[in-house]
Amino acid sequence: MTSPARFSQSAWTHVAGWYDAIMAHPFVTGLADGSLPPEVFARYLLDDAHYLAQYARTLAMLSARAGDPALSAELARGAADAVEAERLLHQGFLAPLGIDPDAPDAAEPTPTCRAYVGTLLADAAYAPVEVGLAGVLPCFRVYLEVGRAIAAQADDHAHPFRAWIDTYSDPAFDAAVTRVEEWADRLAAATTDGRREAMLAAYARATRFEWMFWDASWRGEAWPKP
Repeated sequence: MTSPARFSQSAWTHVAGWYDAIMAHPFVTGLADGSLPPEVFARYLLDDAHYLAQYARTLAMLSARAGDPALSAELARGAADAVEAERLLHQGFLAPLGIDPDAPDAAEPTPTCRAYVGTLLADAAYAPVEVGLAGVLPCFRVYLEVGRAIAAQADDHAHPFRAWIDTYSDPAFDAAVTRVEEWADRLAAATTDGRREAMLAAYARATRFEWMFWDASWRGEAWPKP
């Protein structure tokens, strides 16, 4: 059972196996050593742009339902940051490749991306707020941990993915992750054992989706054709 006082810490421990699997995935190892093929990184970024647009909507929906004005403001800020991250991805990485996520002929979100953001949006709309909040935490924590781990071993300033590494190992991102996790901890401490278990299930499900998202880009996942 999760600890009500430190939900985020016990939840992260609960999904340790999935984090290890993420770090061992060839997409992430290639991201770390710079050997990831540029075309694989580009299709990941395109799917991530689709993801971030819906992630921002998820945070905005949770903000509207939060109840506490301070939490609402924190989630609204997170939504704005996600939109800005999507814009910077487009300008910094995709536009030079001639890729526009919003173009009519752009590749649509992968099945994994659709499933992931659809789950987050459904929980944000219909589940208790604390459950919806638990579901968005892994996107914060996984990227922070992966970014820091890669930064620790990729000290070459000419690294082909330096901008991505710097974004997710930035102390400002660390602070943002901590703030959101502290809110989840407060909500977990104030709710029932049953609801904390629902929070843990949402957290674990989202972490599993994080692995699937990297894997979908690595495999070049696409929708089936008749």
